[in-house]
Amino acid sequence: MPIFIQPARPEDIPSMVELLKVLFAIEADFSFDPVKHRNAFAHIVASSDCSAMLAVEDGKVIGMCTAQWVYSTATGQKSAWIEDVVVHPQCQGKGVGKRLMSAITQWCQNQGCNRLQLVYDLQNDAAIHFYRKQGFSETRLGVFTKPV
Repeated sequence: MPIFIQPARPEDIPSMVELLKVLFAIEADFSFDPVKHRNAFAHIVASSDCSAMLAVEDGKVIGMCTAQWVYSTATGQKSAWIEDVVVHPQCQGKGVGKRLMSAITQWCQNQGCNRLQLVYDLQNDAAIHFYRKQGFSETRLGVFTKPV
């Protein structure tokens, strides 16, 4: 079966939430909450400053990634945050992640973004290797988070 890369639609949100469950099972900083995730994906899918790209095989969502842009004072232009990069474990190793990253990168470029950035789980060696292969480089910046 061919694998298609396409923008997410509202009817794809339940499948996106299920994929996020796969991702959050390996990321220690996050806990799965389907209600919150459905709400966030609804905003991402509806917003012009966000995008969600899906990999679909035989009508089933097998991978996704999202992007949101912000204005960067460091670059003086738009910069995109990439999140929720996940491919179903049974579908990994087929180039799906690479195709998703290519599609989301194209969306970011079309939006006028001149930089992509993301955070990753420090224990997820497979993701770190994947991001390096996609041309991402590590910085000397750390990430803090604080609920408000």
